[in-house]
Amino acid sequence: MTGAATDPTTDPTPRRALVRRLVAVVVAFLLAGAVAGVVWERLWDAPDGLTYQGAWYLEPAGPDVAFQGIWLFVAIAFPLGLVLAAVAGLWRDHETATVVTVLVASCLAAAVMYAVGSGLGPADPQVLAAGSPDYTTLPGDLGLTAPDDGAVAWRSTALLALPAGAMAGLVGTYLLAGRGFGRRIRG
Repeated sequence: MTGAATDPTTDPTPRRALVRRLVAVVVAFLLAGAVAGVVWERLWDAPDGLTYQGAWYLEPAGPDVAFQGIWLFVAIAFPLGLVLAAVAGLWRDHETATVVTVLVASCLAAAVMYAVGSGLGPADPQVLAAGSPDYTTLPGDLGLTAPDDGAVAWRSTALLALPAGAMAGLVGTYLLAGRGFGRRIRG
């Protein structure tokens, strides 16, 4: 007596297991992105600047100071994506669904990392400088652009570090699977 519930082509159990696994990948990426945002903010040393005529200026000025938060973001995000995707790639079935899920989850995790890190950091000094007297010292804000007035942080290519690391992790996992790291076919 075989029914539709025992037929492997119509059994919903493998499909549910796949959905649970993909949801677990997304949740892991989002949680790791939030933790990475906290780490990014904690490791970052806010540069000081001065106000002058309603504007904030980085003091001392220079690219090494202005881009400290950006390179730190990339230095945290790329390896994080690499490791998370390598772990997700160890499951050897449904590679296409895994790749798409990891790509979407890593993009969301990068946005979460930025939102958490910049939310925990100091306020925008350009806004604070408008109402401050000249030569007031204010800390810079944690962002992914130079501290210029009107810069849009969500347009930064640094946000691609986590997805790039994730794709590199999946490629490495899938390429090395034939060298003993993946599931072996028995038969």
